Amino acid sequence: MGGAVVGRWGPLREDLPVEVVRLVRELRQHMDRCELSTTTIAVRTGYSRSSWLRYVNGRRLPPWQAVEKLGRLVEADAEHLRVLWESASHAWAGGDRTEALLAPVGPDEHAGEPAQERADEHPDVPGAPSTTPASAPATAPSSEPAPGTAAVGRVWWRAPWVRWAAVSVALVANGALLAALLFARQEGAPTADVGIPADAPSIEPPNEPTLVAGAEGADGRSADGCRSSGCRGLDPYREKCDRRSVTVHRLRAYDHVLTLRYSSACKASWAEIDTSRGTAQLRISTTAGDQQRAAAGRTHTAMLDGEQNTIRATVTVAGHQLGIALYDSWIDPVGGSGTG
Repeated sequence: MGGAVVGRWGPLREDLPVEVVRLVRELRQHMDRCELSTTTIAVRTGYSRSSWLRYVNGRRLPPWQAVEKLGRLVEADAEHLRVLWESASHAWAGGDRTEALLAPVGPDEHAGEPAQERADEHPDVPGAPSTTPASAPATAPSSEPAPGTAAVGRVWWRAPWVRWAAVSVALVANGALLAALLFARQEGAPTADVGIPADAPSIEPPNEPTLVAGAEGADGRSADGCRSSGCRGLDPYREKCDRRSVTVHRLRAYDHVLTLRYSSACKASWAEIDTSRGTAQLRISTTAGDQQRAAAGRTHTAMLDGEQNTIRATVTVAGHQLGIALYDSWIDPVGGSGTG
């Protein structure tokens, strides 16, 4: 049921439930489109890098708290992620081990582990060998963890003073992380990396009136520029719609990178290409037939309004059309040279 995933990801175990495979592939896709490494995600979510390596390689089902934090980081659809996670949690072990494996645990449950996960660690999946060390005392409990136990076979975690000390450290770390994030937001720091094309106009034009975010000026424009249908045909960078934008999907092929962007502030989308050389017909379109096409030599289109799931971006490169949408990407051959 589990298949290989191209790119930087290795193949998933063939015996993984299909529901788990769907969840893992969804997490991998979000990491790819935002170009996030497991190290970056560990810093942003508070869950260790080794934990994320297990999650995205199907060796352990992530707790909902981890999935939710990643979803917020990449601005994914929380409801869609929740449906995928609940389906995977029910299929993970037939219901008898789910509660123990998915019990809420602190973000720093594996903070003491080395950055590089042991390559020969047994995957924590149904039917896999027990992870209890051979040197564990004879009186150690069975492989089924007791309620509230964060990890199987870790005897040290059962010592009350160690457990409470670890919980205290986790609470302090979470408090510090929250304070840092709040401070960053107050300073206007972005929550995700946002790339700006080299040919984009300045996003800080002089003599422009200052507006409070979300407010509207005398001309009916918000602090971020246009909004929804008012953005149609306008430049996303002149309208400052890139300030609070997210990468919906990204595709790398033929030495080019096609990106579909969406601004939650402006309620509009646009398409981008890393370089216009050797490309043609960069455009963004909706399922209803509306479209915007980039002028020759430009690396991004004007904007279209609409929900993320109704927008797609395409470009022609090396005789092929590259295309991306919210949950899809494709590379199709076309006639002609495909350059312009």
